[in-house]
Amino acid sequence: MLPDGKGGVLGLRIVVYSPVRLFCEGVAACLGGDATVEAAICCHLAGDLVETVTSFAADVVLVDVAQQGGLAEGRALASACPDVSIVALALGDASAEVIDCADAGFISYVPRDAPISQLRAIIDMAMRGEVECGPKVSGALLRELRSRQRKALEDQSNEPLTRRECGVLRLVGRGLSNKEIAQQLGVSEATIKNHVHEILAKLRVRRRAQAAARLRDQPWIARIG
Repeated sequence: MLPDGKGGVLGLRIVVYSPVRLFCEGVAACLGGDATVEAAICCHLAGDLVETVTSFAADVVLVDVAQQGGLAEGRALASACPDVSIVALALGDASAEVIDCADAGFISYVPRDAPISQLRAIIDMAMRGEVECGPKVSGALLRELRSRQRKALEDQSNEPLTRRECGVLRLVGRGLSNKEIAQQLGVSEATIKNHVHEILAKLRVRRRAQAAARLRDQPWIARIG
């Protein structure tokens, strides 16, 4: 593969997979007629896909996800051939479908209503690590990332804080010392020291500054359910 000087890639070797042989051969023929593509071949049997991709030394594989099993075939291929760029072909416009493809290992997708003239441009973008998404899909992807990040952060601490520990943590977050917290809560400094020790252990951090940072990022950890 070589850059063509216009943001594209020369000499691509492409495999098109679809159980619908006519569709598969049609897409491969269109791509094979492109002067910038070295070769494009068709594979319409799922059991032959990994071997075909490997023996052909493919750079890109277009997987027809409109057909049953397409997503699973893409996931298996991504696991077996991690260095190959896998693009979902004929994907619907539902945001959830785009997210499912990303989870399966696809690096880009061709919308179901995309014309053949757009296909080569999408492949070039995929090879550059780019994906063209509409506002609806982009928003859904960002929401999904935020949701997963929040869940991952919540999972960092499986043991909930007690009511007293939540109160102590909020005061730690305000920058109060153990002595100041003890005076405000009317208990001994040793008792607060023990509470702080338990809080650090439950939050899996080593310093109170780290606990305060966790509280800023995840304020819900100090809320009483």
